[in-house]
Amino acid sequence: MNYRRMLDILTQAAVLVLAGLWVYSPVYHGDWLWDDESLLTGNSAVQTTTIAGLIKLWLAPTTLDYFPLSYTALWLQWPFFGLQPTGYHITTILLHITSGLLLWALLAKMKIPGAWATALVFTIHPACVESVAWVSETKNTLSLALFLASCIFWVGQDDEPSGSKRERLYLWSLAFFLLAMFAKTSVVAMPVLTLLYAWWKRGTVTVQDAVRAAPMFLISLVLGIVTIQYQWGRAIGVESLPVGGIDSRIATAGMAILFYLATIVWPVHLVPMYPRWDVDPPKVWQFLPWIAIGGAAWWLWKNRETTWGRNGILAFGFFLLMVAPVLGFVDISYMRVTWVADHFLYLPMIGPLALIVATAATWLAKREDRERTVFTAMAAGVMLFLAANAFFYAIAYMDESHLWEHTLRYNDDSWQAHNRLGTWKLNRGDVEGAYYHYRKSSRLRPDLGETKNNLGVVLMKKGRVNEAIKAYEEAIQASPNIIQIPFNLADTYFQVGRYDDSLNIYEQMLQARPDDPVLLFRHA
Repeated sequence: MNYRRMLDILTQAAVLVLAGLWVYSPVYHGDWLWDDESLLTGNSAVQTTTIAGLIKLWLAPTTLDYFPLSYTALWLQWPFFGLQPTGYHITTILLHITSGLLLWALLAKMKIPGAWATALVFTIHPACVESVAWVSETKNTLSLALFLASCIFWVGQDDEPSGSKRERLYLWSLAFFLLAMFAKTSVVAMPVLTLLYAWWKRGTVTVQDAVRAAPMFLISLVLGIVTIQYQWGRAIGVESLPVGGIDSRIATAGMAILFYLATIVWPVHLVPMYPRWDVDPPKVWQFLPWIAIGGAAWWLWKNRETTWGRNGILAFGFFLLMVAPVLGFVDISYMRVTWVADHFLYLPMIGPLALIVATAATWLAKREDRERTVFTAMAAGVMLFLAANAFFYAIAYMDESHLWEHTLRYNDDSWQAHNRLGTWKLNRGDVEGAYYHYRKSSRLRPDLGETKNNLGVVLMKKGRVNEAIKAYEEAIQASPNIIQIPFNLADTYFQVGRYDDSLNIYEQMLQARPDDPVLLFRHA
């Protein structure tokens, strides 16, 4: 490699790194957000420096998901950063930038036009902000970096003739894929992706392709089942999700696919919780996206012998494979608040982005110099728009007040946003502000004990005892398994002199949990 080529590569890498650092500069010192409590700030298993604690994260985790490598990454950071969020933010930002560089390397290795431009667009794209600016999504940024490394090794081994070098690259690919799955199982579709890649490259899928992908299929199957068990048994638990039947799920999936594609092309008014479509029962028009999706798939397949048709199948095949697990066919806990989310798009968006940029780069290379200058300037304008939009969106992730006020600006019917903002205000002594948001949250989701319980707490703060008792009683009926709600009701009874009622609740709880030390202490 000559000196000029090396300088060009270093310059391009520097631009990508600096762009990523600037876009996410608003959250260098961002606060903890939402699920960060269960992930880190309230997770005693992560807050250890012992090997026993590390082993527990892998073999006996108490977490809502089985993503042991992501929790290990936090465990490694804990001795250095503790409860100061800055270090964790810097780590996930650097992981994202690393993914940008790895994406550049992967696309260049695949000889995809516009490889660097695609990587830059991905690095500064506003749809990535949720995954990068929120410490809880460290699992996303870590998993993607490992996944891209696995892809690079896979492409490398596929380019090699039979021999020891090919086998080494193959084993490295398997190893990085396993690590990516341990970080987050969002990469579960990679085995199928390897077969799609073989078809894209050679026009056919051989028995050898399937055999080499077999270990990945096994990894995906085992860890995929584990993830579903954790989601159903812990993250969702006994709570029922308002999803509807299979017809509702089909309608939701079709609209989600078009929503995600539109977000890639026009990433404005992004929020962590989008308005949830009413699909139970679905309307006829809500199935229309499948006509467009089916028509596009048929058109691409009809033109599969052409270069652009084959590239389109690879790009949209990648997108559909990676987004499929979060389309609503399998219950996931995030569906309790919304059907779609930007962090679900973090990995799938790579396919369409690469296709769009590669198409533009190929077209631009055929233009005259004057046209090329004009369109390059326009492309730079698009880059600036994306970067600025991402920068200002990142500001919303500075703390919970910014985040939930930003969410309610575009989705005032988000019960979770009202619930979280109410808690933020209550913790800072704004009782009236908390009451407003808790009341809205309770009206939006009257079926949840969580919202009723919080309303009861703020009603007690306001001295409206009878209303608080009613809210607690309704909360227990809605969510009888949340132990904190009976605690609150029993304490309220005690405060107003209803000692027998308070005692009865503690006795009932002791019968259900006879070895609970907290209950034993309170009962005594």
